[in-house]
Parts: sequence; C-alpha cells; structure tokens
Amino acid sequence: MKTFLFTLFATAIAPFAFAQEPDKALIRVKYAFSHVRDTTNRENYYRENMMLIAGKNASVYLSYDKIIQDIEAKEAFEKQKRQQANVETPTFVSPSKKRQSNSMEIFYFANRHKFIIKEQLVAFYLTEEKVEKIDWKISTDTRIIEGLNCKKATGYFRGRNWTAWFAEELPFSTGPWKLVGLPGLIVEAYDEDAEVSFIFLGLEKIDEKAKPVKNPSNDYTIRKIGSSNVLSETEIQLPPDAIKATPEEIKKLKETRDKDPKKFLQTQMELVGLGSLKQVSPGKNTGIPAQMPVFNNPIERPKSLHPYP
Repeated sequence: MKTFLFTLFATAIAPFAFAQEPDKALIRVKYAFSHVRDTTNRENYYRENMMLIAGKNASVYLSYDKIIQDIEAKEAFEKQKRQQANVETPTFVSPSKKRQSNSMEIFYFANRHKFIIKEQLVAFYLTEEKVEKIDWKISTDTRIIEGLNCKKATGYFRGRNWTAWFAEELPFSTGPWKLVGLPGLIVEAYDEDAEVSFIFLGLEKIDEKAKPVKNPSNDYTIRKIGSSNVLSETEIQLPPDAIKATPEEIKKLKETRDKDPKKFLQTQMELVGLGSLKQVSPGKNTGIPAQMPVFNNPIERPKSLHPYP
C-alpha cells in the first residue's frame, strides 16, 4: 500500500503543470445540486450547494459546502495547534461534519478541450479527461431566471438527456459539472428523468483589479489540512503539489481506503508530511460499521443502460 502511494508521488504533476497558466477568475456562480442516487428511495435524494468559478478560458466546479467545512476545519486546527504548542505529539480532533460534501473539483480548460479532475484523499490527486462535445440543440424557448434572459438547449451526454438554460449576456462557455459548450453560462440544467438537477442560486462578479491572495502562513501542515479559501482567490489554477494519477489508480486508492481507513489515513498523512500528527475523530466508536448508502444511479450512466439519446 505505502509503496503504491509513494510511487504515485514520484510521478507527481509535471505533466499537468505543463502549461496551465493561471486564468483570471471573473465570476462565482452558486448552484443547488440534487441527485437521486438510490432509485428505490427517490424521496431521499442527495443535496449539496456547489460553486462554479469561471474565467475567460477556464473554470472550476466544486462544493461550496466543502469550502465552508474546510474553512472551519482550518480554524479549528490552528486553534488546537496554539493550545498544544508545547506538546511533543499534538492531537488534532477533526470537527464533525454537519452534512456530507464532495471533495472532487472539476477543472475545465476550454482551449485544451480537457477536464482535470482533482480529488483530495488527504493528498491531492489529478486525473485528466477529454472533453466530450455535446451536440446541443438550441430552441426558441426563452425564460427569465433571477433577472437573466436565458435560452433553452437540449443535448445527450453520458447516458442522460439534458435540458440547459443558458444566458448569452454572460459570455462563459461553461456550466455546472461537465455541462459545457453553449454560447453563454449555463444557469440551470436538469435531466429528463428528474434525477439530477443544478438550480441557480445566484452569482457575483469578481473584481478584475484584485490581486491574487497569497496564503499568509508558511506552515505546511496548516495548508494541507484544508484547501485554501477559494472565496478570496482571484485566479483559477491547478494545485502545484498534486499527484498525477489515472482513474484506475484512484479507484484502487479508494478501495484501499474503504478496506482499512485508519491505515490509509496514516499513510496519506505521512505522504503529505503530517506523519507525526495524531488524528482523532469526534464521537464514540461503537464498533458497529456505518451503513453505506445505496448508490445505484450515477450521474454518468453506463452506455449499456442508455446507449442512445
């Protein structure tokens, strides 16, 4: 296990840093994401607040809920670090999560026709994915969404028929998740089975004159515990300390994590330079494994189930 992780680390991200110049962030868009993960229990669907940060040539789609959780975790870590300044082996108690959130971030580089998927398993990992062009059909239907004049488009993508409402007045050819390629920002989108939806919650424009925020702390451990505050960042760029991996390698890592979470966490902590830090989760361990949620309806459906639009 440890050998596998360090082999990945050795192939770190030179191929990704290749050429991805930081893109100026121009807008932040907030969506309410919902997904029927279990088709046998449609009433209990997954919900999460998401954010899209977009520039002229790049965008990143990530969990707004996780941003808030990371900020809270970082503040808690810094507080505990101050309290244990003279302790030889400090103990970090992870704050309990109020709700589930997604650690995946989807970077879209329009000029290169590529997605870069960033996942955090303590360490950051990057996988590359080609952008699959969606054959959007733009109709004459229009709609006003929160003051934005939107047009309707429909298209087939990854096993689902999608409806998207986009605003040409916002000249960003991007949108939530991997829905891209329209002549304007995708403000709202949903599939025809009403199983996945991205509902517009609002947007804010970013001051183009603002300078990129530098992390005021040089403390490696603090930066590693939580991602930086993207609510104050003004550039879209890949993390310089991420590890290049294939989808198969990420799958193997997750299988290892699920099989032995404690050992996996310790190995990951060592990988990012936190091997001396003792991690304690809140709450009592009853010895009864948590029941895993049923997940039989992925957003990206297998072609065998829905081979045609």
